Amino acid sequence: MSEDKLLTLAQSLVASGDLTGAEDALAARIKIHPIPVDALLLLAEIRLRLGKTEDTLALLAPYGSHRHCADWVREYTIGERMNAQATSWLNGIPKSGSVDDLIDQAALLQLSGDARSAAALCRKVLDLQPDNVFALNHLGRALFNTGMAAEARQVFEKATHLAPSYSQAWHNLGHVLRAQNDLKGAIAAYGKALAIAPYYQSAMLNIALLKMGQGDNAGAVAQLSGLLELNPTHAEALLNIGICHHILREFEPAKSAFEKSIAADPAQPRALRHMGGLLREMQDSRVAIDFYRRALLLAPRDGDLRAELISTLELLSELDEAEKTVTEGLALNPQDAGILFESAKLHRRRRNHEQAWQILNAIKPERLPPRLLQSYYYERGTTADRIDRNDEAFAAYAKGNELALTSIRARNTDQTALPRQIERMKNWVERGAPAAVIGPDEDLGADLCFLIGFPRSGTTLLDVMLDGHDQVLTLEEKPTIEHVAFALDRLPGHYPDAMASLTVAQLSELRLLYRSKIAGYRKPEHTLVIDKMPIRTVNAAFIHRLFPEARFIFAERHPCDVVLSNFMQHYAINEAMIHFTRLETAVDMYDSVMRLWALTEQELPGIHVQRVRYESLITDTAGILRDACAFLDLPWQEGMDRHQDTIAQRTQIKTNSYHQVAEPVYLRSKFRWLNYRSHFEPYMKILQPHIDRMGY
Repeated sequence: MSEDKLLTLAQSLVASGDLTGAEDALAARIKIHPIPVDALLLLAEIRLRLGKTEDTLALLAPYGSHRHCADWVREYTIGERMNAQATSWLNGIPKSGSVDDLIDQAALLQLSGDARSAAALCRKVLDLQPDNVFALNHLGRALFNTGMAAEARQVFEKATHLAPSYSQAWHNLGHVLRAQNDLKGAIAAYGKALAIAPYYQSAMLNIALLKMGQGDNAGAVAQLSGLLELNPTHAEALLNIGICHHILREFEPAKSAFEKSIAADPAQPRALRHMGGLLREMQDSRVAIDFYRRALLLAPRDGDLRAELISTLELLSELDEAEKTVTEGLALNPQDAGILFESAKLHRRRRNHEQAWQILNAIKPERLPPRLLQSYYYERGTTADRIDRNDEAFAAYAKGNELALTSIRARNTDQTALPRQIERMKNWVERGAPAAVIGPDEDLGADLCFLIGFPRSGTTLLDVMLDGHDQVLTLEEKPTIEHVAFALDRLPGHYPDAMASLTVAQLSELRLLYRSKIAGYRKPEHTLVIDKMPIRTVNAAFIHRLFPEARFIFAERHPCDVVLSNFMQHYAINEAMIHFTRLETAVDMYDSVMRLWALTEQELPGIHVQRVRYESLITDTAGILRDACAFLDLPWQEGMDRHQDTIAQRTQIKTNSYHQVAEPVYLRSKFRWLNYRSHFEPYMKILQPHIDRMGY
C-alpha cells in the first residue's frame, strides 16, 4: 500500500473509532521517508487518546526542528501543566531567528513566573503579525495571570475566532469565564476544547471541578472516571473523585481514591489531609491523626491543616497533645484564626471559660477558614452559656444555625421527608400496625434492646454506661434497622404499610437482614445487643412488629431542655437534624415524635419499655443502672457507673455529646432551659402536655 493510502486509511479508521488500527497504519507510514508532519501529529493525538502520553512525547522528541511539531508539543505540555517537560522542550529546540523564537521565549518566561515580560514579547509578535494565534493565546495567559481577566477574555475570543480548532485557547478562555463567574460559558469553553482534543486531561478535570462547585458531585464522578480511564494515575483526578465520593457518603470508594492519589503523588499534602478527614468521619480518628501529621510534615505552615489535627486530638480527648500542637502552630503564626479557635475550644474543655471567651472575642470571624465559621458561632454560644451570658449564647447559636441553612447540604435536604415518614407511621399505627403474626419458633428478638427517645435526651451517656457491661454490645447510631426499612420500602405498599401483606417467610428474611448488619460487631460473650439511635422512636412500632420480644429503653428528659439542647448543636444537616436549626421547628418536631410515641404505646400495649429519666441518671447513676440491668436480665457489674473508663476503650464517641460524656457526670444541663425561658414562652402551649405527661 502506498504511503499516501496509509495516511488516508488511518484517517478513515479514526473516523470509525478504530484507534488501534489507525495507530498501526500510521506506525507503518512513519517508517517511510519523507514523513508527512500530518502523519506524525495524527499519530501523536491517537496515542494520547489511547493513554500513551510518554510514547507520544518520545515519538515527537526527534522533531524539535520541525516548527509544527515544536508548536504542538509546546502547546500540549503547557496546556496539560507539564511544566518541567515544557521547559525542557523549549530550551532544547533550535532557534530559527523568526517570531516563533519570541513566542517560545514568552512561554518560558510564563513558566518562570514573569508574566509581564511574557506579555511584552507577545505584543512584539502581534505588532508584526496581528493574527498570530499562538501569540494571542500566550498574551491572554499573561494578561490573566496579571489580573487582567477582561482583556484576557478579548484576546482568547479573538484567538478562538481565528483558529476554531485551537483547543488550548478554548481551554484558557474557560479559565477566564470561570473567574468571571460565567460558569455556563466556562463549561461550554472547556467542552469545546475537549471536543477538539478528546485526550485533553486538564479540560476533563476542569469540567469536573466546575460540576463539583455546582454541587453536581455525581456528574463530576462520571467526568473524572473518564479521565481516569485515560490516565489511571492522575493524582489530582484521584483526589477529586475521592472528595466527590466522600461528599456522596460513599466512604470505601473515597478511601480507595485517596490511597491511589497518595501513591501517585506522595509529596502532595492535600490527599493526605482529605484521607484524614474521611477516616475521622469513618470513626477511625486515631489513624486519621497519622495522615494529618504526614500532611503537616509537607506543609508545616498550613494553619488550617494544623487546626484540623488539633480538632481531631480534641475529639479524642487527647488534650495535652492538642495543646502542644496549638503551641507549635502559634509559634509559626501567632495570629492564625483557626488555631486560635481550636485553642479556645481547649480552654473551654479545661473549664477555663473566661480565657476561652477572651480568645473567641479576639478572633475576627471573617479571617476564619470557611469550614470553621459555623463552628465558631456554636463554640461562642457554648462558652457564653458556661459563663451565663445567655442572650449572647442564644444569638450565637442562632447565627450558627442560620449559616447551617445556607450550606449546599441543607439546600439539597428534603425538609418534608421526616414529617412524611411520621405521618405514614402514625396512620399505620392507628390501624393497629397490621403485620403477619410471628410464630413462637421464629426469631423474636429477645436478645435485642433498642435505646430510643429523642436526640439530646441522655442516650449517649446511658449507652456508654451500659457498654461497660461485659455481656453487652452497644451499637452507637449505626444504620442497622434502616437497611431493613429500606428493603421493606421497595416492596408493594412501601414502608411501613407493606408489613400488612408480608408472609411469615418474608418477615423472616427481613429479620435475617437485620442480623447480618449487626453480626460483624457481635462477639460470643455478647448476650445482649443495645442498638442506640434516639430518632428511631419514629420506627418503634415497626421494630416491635419485626421483633416482638425486643426491649426498648426510652430516654426521657425535660422537653424544654431537649429542644434547647438540639437547637444548640452543630449537627451535620440531614432530614432529621435540619429541623433543629430554629427553635420553632425543633418544638414542632419534638411534638410530632412524642405524639407518635404516645400513640405507639397506646396501640401496642405488648411493647416492652423501660423509661430512664436523664435527671435521675445524673443524680442516682448506680441506682438507675441497676434498674436497667434488672429490666435487661443482666447481672449487676461493678464499674458500670464509671463511664470514663469505658470511653477510654472506645475509638471515638460518634455523637455531638463526645466532650460531655468524657467528663464526670455533671448537673449543669439540668433545667438549663430556665435561663432561656423568654425564648420558650411562644411554644409552651405545645410543650406543656409533654411536660405534664412525663411528670415534670
